Amino acid sequence: MKPNRDANALAAALSSAAAAPLPLPPKSAENVVEMPARAEARPSRKAPRQKAIADTVAITLRPDRELLNRYTLAAAERMKKEGRAVTAQEIMLEVLQRGRPQVEP
Repeated sequence: MKPNRDANALAAALSSAAAAPLPLPPKSAENVVEMPARAEARPSRKAPRQKAIADTVAITLRPDRELLNRYTLAAAERMKKEGRAVTAQEIMLEVLQRGRPQVEP
């Protein structure tokens, strides 16, 4: 391969540019805006409320389509009544908790 005729000139220009310091923009006092002093934040009187950690276990259920459809329709009806999002899983958990036998140790 033939060497490029301007390779030496390019290398010299790059070396001199790399050795030279970068020019900095001039400082202007006009653009500087003083920030107001920060006021001390008042401590809150109320203690932050922490969410209760639920003691739950993740499981997978595989209901047949008809059963899931019934729970989904029940969730939709409750959603209309309460005006909040209700899932079929919430309905399933409520049904399970109502039907849970009381076991004494």
